[in-house]
Formats: sequence, structure tokens, C-alpha cells
Amino acid sequence: MRKTVCKKIMKATAKISSAFFAFVIAATVCLANLNQTDVKADGEVTVSAVTQKTNIGPGDIMKIDIVANKMPGITEFGPIVFNYDSDKAEFVSFDQGKDLTNFVFTETQTPGSLSVSGIDQMVSIGSDGSGEDILAASFSSLDSVVLFTVALRMFPGSSGDINCWISDTGTFTAVSDSVPSKIGSGITLPITRSGLSGDATIASLKIRGTTITPEFNPNITEYSCSVERSVTEVQVSVTASNLWAAIIINGNQYLNMGDNVVSIDVTAQDGVNRMHYTIHVIRRESNIPDDASMVDKDGNTYTFLDTPEDAMIPAGFTQTTRYINGYSVPAYVKDGVTSVLLYLFDGTKSPGFYFYNAAEKTVLRYEEDNTIIESSRILKMTDVPSDVIIPDEFRPAKYNTGSVILSGYTNKDGDFICYLEDENGSKEFYYVDKTDNSLSVYRFADKKAELLYSYLFDVFLVIAIIEAVIITITTYIVKRMVSERTNPRPKRV
Repeated sequence: MRKTVCKKIMKATAKISSAFFAFVIAATVCLANLNQTDVKADGEVTVSAVTQKTNIGPGDIMKIDIVANKMPGITEFGPIVFNYDSDKAEFVSFDQGKDLTNFVFTETQTPGSLSVSGIDQMVSIGSDGSGEDILAASFSSLDSVVLFTVALRMFPGSSGDINCWISDTGTFTAVSDSVPSKIGSGITLPITRSGLSGDATIASLKIRGTTITPEFNPNITEYSCSVERSVTEVQVSVTASNLWAAIIINGNQYLNMGDNVVSIDVTAQDGVNRMHYTIHVIRRESNIPDDASMVDKDGNTYTFLDTPEDAMIPAGFTQTTRYINGYSVPAYVKDGVTSVLLYLFDGTKSPGFYFYNAAEKTVLRYEEDNTIIESSRILKMTDVPSDVIIPDEFRPAKYNTGSVILSGYTNKDGDFICYLEDENGSKEFYYVDKTDNSLSVYRFADKKAELLYSYLFDVFLVIAIIEAVIITITTYIVKRMVSERTNPRPKRV
């Protein structure tokens, strides 16, 4: 009886276990299928070509946005191949999407085709909670994103339809996994307009070296931007929406401090429609960041200042900017000269120009009447230290190089020397070659040593003469003795 009950219990347990394992396996398969479906649905990217244009004609510019329906943490994409009818339009420009500022784009253009790739250069590193570092894209969106924009201009004789399409989406990668992608919609737009164009808008507006605000839109007619104090002229780049529209730009030269108004007047091909665009260019009163300063190798602090309008810049130097001590500041440079020229204030002397050697962290004040600027170095006249003795044969004198009058010393032979300091802080006497005014380090001869060498020479010369006489006499005596022994004289009987 007991055995029968045990057998029944074992059979029931086996059935329950089998049913449980079957349920677990079925649930696992279902979950796996659901997960696969979700990953594909969430990650798939569709790339399409879209435009806001509805009416175009010969000479018109058409802008096409290449749009991804989502960007789920993409770190690299492409090459995306965009195509267009090369017999109807020509390529004008390419702009990357404003949301993808952290991406670096590469493009390859041929007639009728543009291949574009992008790589996220700002991939972030985070933690997964266990202490392990994980990579993450710098940008992610489940909404549509403009990857890049292409501008095409219709040929003057274009007619019929213009077609634009995506032929390849390339590969979309999120950190390390590929994300499925597919080709979306393209564009077929009729070139319908005939006759003279009445379009007086512009398709693009840029100012070199600065950014306009708000973001450019053909229907927004007023913008603003700012430039550095050193800028007195801005280069305005404008592209008309229609090839035959006339553009006139005024006010972009001779900028004053503060607000300057640059106007752009556009007249359509029909001569009737006009547009007026205005850019307020603010020329800043200072090029120097607040509290910008630097410290030299000796611990002296210098404050950066704006260069006065009437300051005399040394010949051959041109203005640029340099990143010094964490600040972007105006500087003057010359080919072949290592140091840069800065306008500084040391807290005691009046503000002025200084040569700054970044490698040595040295600062040397520039003074027009005593500074020599050579192709590879800067030299400046300085006082001779009190412990330096100048030989008696040198007398104080001056020498005019044509660019600066040097104070120094000359001797009876006409040699001219002067005491100079270089941009590294080293101080030496320099000899001036009067044939070409070149400079070379000069060393005084030690007269005491020369006199001692002269005495020693005379002594050794006398000794040498005495030795020669002794050797000569000794040789004569030896020869005579040998001769008498080998040829004795006959004795008298």
C-alpha cells in the first residue's frame, strides 16, 4: 500500500515538473522574440530627402534636407549617398545638421552625387553602476534629425521634373553595435515657373569669422553679430535664391567701435520685387578678456592691454592672436622671430610693447631706439655690469646702424663693440661687422695671459738657442776626437 502511494506521488511530481519546464521554455522563447522585435523597431533608422520648396524655376536654389527619422545614440554613420539629376541642377553648398555639432563630416562630390559620412568626436564616458566605464553617444533623439543639407541650383534651361533620392544609407553604428537602416522617400519636383523670377530672397548669409543671430532664415531680415576690436572690415557672403537677382552690400567696411549697420539689398530678376536685410555688427571695444594676465620666469606679473590706435608697430610684424596663459589675446608676429610682441603693463612702468618668448617664459621690453630685431633673435642695449672691466684700448663711442644708434666702445683699429641682452635674458658683448651691420658675440683677450705667454716664448726661445749652440759644439768636438783616433798625426823623429 505504501509503495503504491509513493509511486503515485512520484508520477504526479514528474508531470508537474515537466509542465513547469515547458512553461519556462515557452516564456523564454516568447520574451526573446518580443525583445528582438522591440530592438529592431526602436533602432531602425530611415533616411529620407525632403524639401520645403513647392515652386521652382530656372536659376532657383533648392535646399534639400537629408533627414533621419531618429538618432538612437548613433556615433557613426554613412556613407550616405545622395543623388540628383545632374542635367537639371548643379551643386552649390553642403551644411551639416545644427544638432550634430559634435560630429565631424566628410563629403565626396561628383556631378549628380554626394557621399557623406559623419563621426561623433565627443563620445562620452560614463559608469554602469558597477564601476565599469561605458561609452555613450553625445547626441540621441527619437525625433527626426537633419543630418545635412544640400543646396542645388537649377540650370537656366532646366524644365520638366527634378529628382533627388537616396541610393545608399551606409552603416549606422551606436557605440559598437550596428543599427538597421533603410532608404526612405525622395523628391520629384516639377520645374514649373517660366518668365522672369520675382524671388528677391537670399538662400544663405554668412559673415567670416563670426556667427549671426538668429539662425539664418530667408524670411528673417534682421540679424546681429560681434567682432573683435581689431576688425575694421567684415567679409559678407551672400547667395541669392535666384541666379539673376541683383545684390548690393553696404556698410561692411571702416567699422566703428560699437554698432555698425551692414545692409544687403536684393532686387529680383523682374526688377519689381525687393528685399532689404540688415546686420548689426558690434565691434567690441576691447580684444582682451577680463583680468587677463601672465607671469614670466622671474615671477613678474604683466597685464594684457589693448594696443592703442596710434601705436607704432615694428616693421615686418603682423597682427594675429595667440593663446597665452589660458587667454586668447592679440599678438604681433614676424617670420623667423621666435618671440611674439605683446602690449603689456607691468604695474610700474608705462604700458608698452614687450617681446615674449613662450619657450623660455622671458619678457623683454621693446624700445624703438635701443632694440635690434634680427631675423632669428631680439637684442636690446643694456648697461654694462660694474664688475665687468673694459680694456684700456677701448673708448666709449656710438655707431649708427641705419635703424638704431648703438652706444658702445671702439679701439684704435676701429672695432666697435656694445653690450646687449637677448630675448632669453643672456647678456654679452657683441662685435659689429660694419660691412653688413651683423652682430656676433665678442670675447676680450686676456692681456696678462698674452704678456705671460710672450715672456715664456722668449725664455723658451733663448733656451732653444743655447741648446742648439751646445749641440753644435758637442757635435764638433766628438767629430774631431773620432777623426784624431782614426787618422793620427805622424810623430816627428
